[in-house]
Amino acid sequence: MTNSPHVVVAGTRRVWSPEQKRAILAEADDPATTASEVARRHGLHSSLLLRWRRALLAEQQTSAASAPPTFIPLALPPPAPATAAAEVPAGAGLIEIELAGGHRVRAAAGADLTLLQGAIAALLGR
Repeated sequence: MTNSPHVVVAGTRRVWSPEQKRAILAEADDPATTASEVARRHGLHSSLLLRWRRALLAEQQTSAASAPPTFIPLALPPPAPATAAAEVPAGAGLIEIELAGGHRVRAAAGADLTLLQGAIAALLGR
């Protein structure tokens, strides 16, 4: 068995710019031709075209995923008027107590005092 030296020929590997790759891929996407014809015309192997196509598709998907989301304008209807149960009758008064901690207690004039005292005590932490 003889040991033959390995000969490396420099410059056999070509470098294609992204624009050239896209142009060749666009040519291969033409329905009038096949990918193998385009590959032969440019001195490529058809598997290289498939690899370029996969890389371009992955690049497009990545750029689409990283693009900022698009917003759709939304028009909401005006808020519904308050219900009659939530409104205080015109004849009844409303008591509002403002506490030192910034809390406010609102109650109808005839509210239960024990319940009101409990609520105030809870807000003051006593």
